[in-house]
Amino acid sequence: MKKGNKKATEDLQSLMNIGPAIAKRLYAIGITTPVQLRKSNPEEIYEKLKQKEGGVLNKCVLYVLRGAMLNAPWWVCRNWKGNKK
Repeated sequence: MKKGNKKATEDLQSLMNIGPAIAKRLYAIGITTPVQLRKSNPEEIYEKLKQKEGGVLNKCVLYVLRGAMLNAPWWVCRNWKGNKK
């Protein structure tokens, strides 16, 4: 992994619920900073990740994204809808 990629994925992992695998997936769709992720719509990011994965992605990834945005455990965010953009 290139130095810039490694730094970006490490930075993303500073958010609650974001581990190495999710950080790499986020980086692959252009999400490179925690601020960028927090300003994004989790449903839109989930759909981009799902598309990149060939149309199949566990719904828990959406909860992880919501949790990262709210700084909350992923399981708390299952029913959260948030502000739709």
